[in-house]
Amino acid sequence: MARPSLDYDRIVPAVRRLHAAGSSVRAIAVKVGISPRSVSSLINRLDLPRRRAVSAPRSSKRRPLPAGACLEIGNA
Repeated sequence: MARPSLDYDRIVPAVRRLHAAGSSVRAIAVKVGISPRSVSSLINRLDLPRRRAVSAPRSSKRRPLPAGACLEIGNA
């Protein structure tokens, strides 16, 4: 059986609102009732900015070895 077409008049405002509030694609999919893949394609089609996970910046400084690590390296 074919999948029924999506009701974009109902979905688009909800996706815009939830996306602006910072909800994840998975959370939007659960609330709206469509698949996460459909939400991702709809976000791309609406030219909404993609949210990226922000990781901690990496330090360029070298960290010292923990206490006792030099002894273990020397015994190897």
